Amino acid sequence: MRLQHRLCDIVGSAQFGMDGRVTMRITGLHQSGGARRRTRRVRWLGLLLGVLLLTSCAANGPFDSNTSTPPAGLPTADPLVRQLSRGINDGDLSKLPTLGSAGDAEADRLVVMSGMDSLTPTVTPEPISYRLGEGSATVALHQSFSLGTATWRFDSTAQLVWLGEEWRVEWAPTILHPSLTERTRLRHTRTVGKRASITGNKGLALVEERPVIEIGLDKTLLPPRQWVEAGTAIAVLCGVDESEYVDRVQRTGGEAFVSAITVRTSDVPAGVAKLPGSRLLDRTAMLAPSKTFATAILGSMGPASPETISASNGDLQPGDQVGVTGLQARYDEQLRGKPGHAVELVNRPGMQPSAGPNDQGAPGAAPSTSPSSTNSAAGTVMVETLYSTEASPGTPVQTTLDLDAQFRAEEILSDIKSVAALVSIEHSTGAIRAAATSPASRANPDATFGRYPPGSTFKVATALALLRSGLTPESSVECPASTTVNGRVFKNYSDYPGSLVGRITLTQALAHSCNTAFIVQADRLSLEDLSDAAASLGVGVDHDAGFTSFYGSVPAPRDQVTKAADMIGQGQVLASPMAMAGLSASVAEGRTVIPYLVADIVPEPDAPALTATEASQLQQMMRATVTSGTARTLSGLMTGAKTGTAEYGTSTPPRTHAWMISWRADLAIAVMVYDGSSGSTTAAPLIKEFLK
Repeated sequence: MRLQHRLCDIVGSAQFGMDGRVTMRITGLHQSGGARRRTRRVRWLGLLLGVLLLTSCAANGPFDSNTSTPPAGLPTADPLVRQLSRGINDGDLSKLPTLGSAGDAEADRLVVMSGMDSLTPTVTPEPISYRLGEGSATVALHQSFSLGTATWRFDSTAQLVWLGEEWRVEWAPTILHPSLTERTRLRHTRTVGKRASITGNKGLALVEERPVIEIGLDKTLLPPRQWVEAGTAIAVLCGVDESEYVDRVQRTGGEAFVSAITVRTSDVPAGVAKLPGSRLLDRTAMLAPSKTFATAILGSMGPASPETISASNGDLQPGDQVGVTGLQARYDEQLRGKPGHAVELVNRPGMQPSAGPNDQGAPGAAPSTSPSSTNSAAGTVMVETLYSTEASPGTPVQTTLDLDAQFRAEEILSDIKSVAALVSIEHSTGAIRAAATSPASRANPDATFGRYPPGSTFKVATALALLRSGLTPESSVECPASTTVNGRVFKNYSDYPGSLVGRITLTQALAHSCNTAFIVQADRLSLEDLSDAAASLGVGVDHDAGFTSFYGSVPAPRDQVTKAADMIGQGQVLASPMAMAGLSASVAEGRTVIPYLVADIVPEPDAPALTATEASQLQQMMRATVTSGTARTLSGLMTGAKTGTAEYGTSTPPRTHAWMISWRADLAIAVMVYDGSSGSTTAAPLIKEFLK
C-alpha cells in the first residue's frame, strides 16, 4: 500500500505534454555516463507507469471525480432530493428549488403528466453522487407506477447544482422519464377486460351481454333556453327523479349528452324518441334474459362507488360498471377480469415527433419513422410505447340454476300479491334448480335468505328428535284439544279433525299436524336435542356457500314456553324456503343435504348423521302426510310432504304464513306464501302448478 501511495505521488508530479510525452522528476535518479540512453529509458518508464497507475490512483486518490461526500464546505443535497422525490410522487413541484422558476418545473410536469389519469409514481432515490471540485451532483431515481395489479418500473436521473447558498435542481423532463423531450409527454390508456357470463346448470348463459338503449338529452340539439324544459320532459317520461336529472342537465357543458336511463330494447318508453333534444343510443349491458329472472340471486350492475374504486388496487376507475348486488357483486372481480394498461410517449399539443431520436427539431417538423399512431380527434401522435400489459377477460361463474325451472317458478309466482317464494332442489346433489320470488319481494333474496318461522313443516325435525329419544312412528302420543305451558295456551289449527283428538300415533300426529301432541312431548328433549335434529336435516347450521343464503336458526330455548313453541316451528325457530327445501331433500336422501347454488362451492354437513333407520322412519311419516294427511292434495304428484302454517304478529286471529315442503324422485320443493291461509290451500296449489 505504501508503494502504491508512493507511485501515486510520483505520477502526481508528472507533467503531460501536448505531444503525449510524460516529464517527471524521480527523486534519487541522476544523469551521468550514458545520460541520453538513461534519459530515454526513464522517459518510457514514466509513460508506462503513468498509463498503468492512472486508474489505480484515480480510484484511491485525488483523481477520483465522483464521491458520496459533498465537496468541502458544502452541505448535503439530501433535503433537496427528498423534496424532489416527494414532489413527483405527490404531483406538485411548485415549490421545488430549480435553476429557473419553480413554476416552470411544475408547468412542465403538468403537461407531461396530463394524459396519465392522475397517476403518480413512487420515487426512491439512490445515494447522491457529487463531483469533486465542482458544485454539482447527480442522483438516480427509481420510479414505479401501480397500474392495477401490474407495476411499471424505470430509472431516471436528476442533475443538482450548488447556486448561491442552496442546492437546486437543473430541471429537465427526463427527470420524469428518460425518454421524454421538450416536445413529448406521457399518456396512459386502459382497456377493460370483457366481462364474463353467469351460467346455469347446462352451461347456458343466464347473464350475458345484451342490447340496451341509453336515453338522454343531447344539449347540442337545442338552444340553452330549452334545456331545462326538455330535461324535465325526458325525466317524466322515463320515470327518473326529475329534480336530480334537471340539476345534472344544468351542471354539464353545452355539448354534453346527459344520460337519463338505460333500458332493454323492449322497454323504451313510447314517444321518448320524439321529445325535443332526446337522443337514443345503442349500447350493450350484462343482463339476464328478463327483468325479473333471478334478480335477487344474480344481482345487478351499477357505477363503481368511490369505496369500491379505492379497494380495487387501481383496477377500477370512475364510470366503470361493477356488480352492486347478488352474484354480480360477490364475484365482480372474477367476472370483470383484469384491465390492460399502456403508457405511451406522445407528442405535446402543437408538437410533432422529431426527425430522429436525438433531434429536437422545430415545432411542426415531420414525424419520425418510429412506430406511431395518430388520434385525429386530439391531434395526438404516438411516438413510442413505453409499457403495456394485455387485458384479460373475466371467468364465468357457474350456478346450478335451471333456465326453464326458474322461468316456470317465476311465472307461477307472478300473480301472487304478497311476498312468496318457491325453491326446487335436486335432492341427490343438493343443487338448487329454481329459487324464485313473487314481485312483492322486489330485489330481496327471500327464497334463499328470508327469515321466517317455518311453522309445522319444522315438525319433521321435531319428529326426528323424538325418534332419537326412543319413540317410533307407531308410538302412541296424546293429542289434546289444547295444552297450557306456564300459563300459555297452545291449540291445534282450526281445521284439525276432532276425530283425531286423544291418543294417536306419532305418524298421525305428523301427518295431520297435531300441535299439542308435539308440545306435550317437549319434556323428552334436552335443550340441544331439537337443534341437533334440525342440523341433521341441514337446518340451523350456517355455511358460506358463495351466495346470499340463510340455512336457518334453531337456538337453545330460553324457557319452557319458548321450547314448546319451538317444537312446532314457532318461537325462536327461523328458516328460509331454501333451508326447508333442504330439510325435505335430506329426508328423501336419507342423509344431510346442504342446498348449494354456486357450482364449485358445495358445503359439507357438520352435524350428527341420519341413521338408515331414522331416514326410513321419517320417509314413512312424510309419505303418510300425502296419502292420508294434510298434503293429500299432492297425492300422485309427490312422494312425501309436510304442510305448515306459521302464526306471527299480535292480531286476533293471528296472521299466518303458508308453507309446504315435499319430495319425489330427485326433486325437493319448498313453497312459502306470506299471509297465506294454510299450506294445503295456499302453498300446495303452487307446487301442483310448478309440476305441470
